[in-house]
Amino acid sequence: MAKCDLSIELDQPNRVYHEGEKVEGVVHVKVDSSVNCKGLVLSTGWKTHGRGNVASGSVEETTVFSGQWTQGMHYEYRFSLPAGDWPQTYHGKFLSIDHYVEAKAKIPWAFDPKAATPFMLRVTQLPSWHAEEFRQILKKSNKPQIIGLVLLAVFFVPQLLFTGWVGAAVLIVLGSVAAVYWLKQKFLPRYLLGTPNLHVQEDTLGPGSELVGEFIVRTRKTVVPNAITIALRGTEVCVSGSGSNKRTHKNVIFEQLQQLQSNTPLQAGSESRCPFSFQLPEDAALSVDVNENSLIWSIEVEVDIPRWPDWSKSKPIFIVPADEKRLDAASDQSVAGVTTSSVQFGTEKSKADDSAKEDSSPAMAGGVTFVETVAQIWAVRGDRGPLEMVVDAVTGLSFIVEAQVERRLLYAGDEDPHVYRDGYAVWAFYPEPKLPLVLYVPHDLGDEFEQLGRGIWTGKGVIVGWDSLHGRLQIKLDSIS
Repeated sequence: MAKCDLSIELDQPNRVYHEGEKVEGVVHVKVDSSVNCKGLVLSTGWKTHGRGNVASGSVEETTVFSGQWTQGMHYEYRFSLPAGDWPQTYHGKFLSIDHYVEAKAKIPWAFDPKAATPFMLRVTQLPSWHAEEFRQILKKSNKPQIIGLVLLAVFFVPQLLFTGWVGAAVLIVLGSVAAVYWLKQKFLPRYLLGTPNLHVQEDTLGPGSELVGEFIVRTRKTVVPNAITIALRGTEVCVSGSGSNKRTHKNVIFEQLQQLQSNTPLQAGSESRCPFSFQLPEDAALSVDVNENSLIWSIEVEVDIPRWPDWSKSKPIFIVPADEKRLDAASDQSVAGVTTSSVQFGTEKSKADDSAKEDSSPAMAGGVTFVETVAQIWAVRGDRGPLEMVVDAVTGLSFIVEAQVERRLLYAGDEDPHVYRDGYAVWAFYPEPKLPLVLYVPHDLGDEFEQLGRGIWTGKGVIVGWDSLHGRLQIKLDSIS
């Protein structure tokens, strides 16, 4: 029987943490009988759950107490531990990744009592140690299956050579299978299609981005395919067991299909180009590979050829944190300089009277322009403290806003306190730097945004806060009336 019970209470149990931030709280110890604790160890880390073999990682560990605990007493120990920087929290069907604060009391000659509580981690940019290996995540999944036949031959052919006519027969069968596979999957399709090319403008994208590419083919003979289709897929891939008990489990979490052509002749010797584009979901899971537990994104094109083996090709796509795609455009301004500017923002706001917040000037509000506001927020977007300071300083100020629309009429209703009654929320971004925005649109501007599509909108709005979950500046637009 345990001599003490442990429990963990987080100061902010519903908070979404970002890399570099501290998880703070209290460990409670209730002692059933007096005991000597060799060490109360607290740690942060992550662990996978689901169909695959468990993978885990630690972030930091510290001992907060060692000594005697007295029967009937209740002890409390505060902690402040780093949240970690990878992988991001994910909950799926075959794979889940959770981050924890764990407490363990080392008790001599007894089972060590333990307690753990999860917290959410959202990654805004790749950790430096991960950048170099990131492009290796999906390469293993993109190798042709014929490699399996080659490995089979390498391991078994030497043995078969010494087992007489049975070995020879098996060897012939294996060779025939390999030959048929190569003929059907490689030679025959390429005999007609030549060397098709599946090209994408960028293979590393953030959630909500647009994937743009082109399928290019120059056939040797005139071909009329039944269809040329392309698919964008996100897949959970988990491996369980080992050796002969090893199994791979796959679950498609996202799939979108497009038909590029149907019953259209591909003229011999002429180049045919089929452009395509996909809109990645705003909440697309980040690509990850942690010890045989993976989230893999890819595009696959397939050419359905009548009375002929079909041709297909897959290409990996890497989904990275949205801010990672904007690092090159970030300001070179130092955090120290930004913090100073943030204080200046606060000074401007404190000196302004109430009418400053309703200033109708097309360029200025409280002495600060929208361009300056975006630049300041952009520069500190990865540092929670300065970010909150800047956003708080400009909350309530009115600006002439310029925004590139990403998704029209994303959601409606009153689940967000900033949404107008019968109004909408639209995801957008400032053109340069591409700071993500949430525009709260009144009902009377709905038609304007419907006609605008994904164009640039300009109009008056008031900053009302920061969406920490999605990393977006919240702006409430003025009604026409």
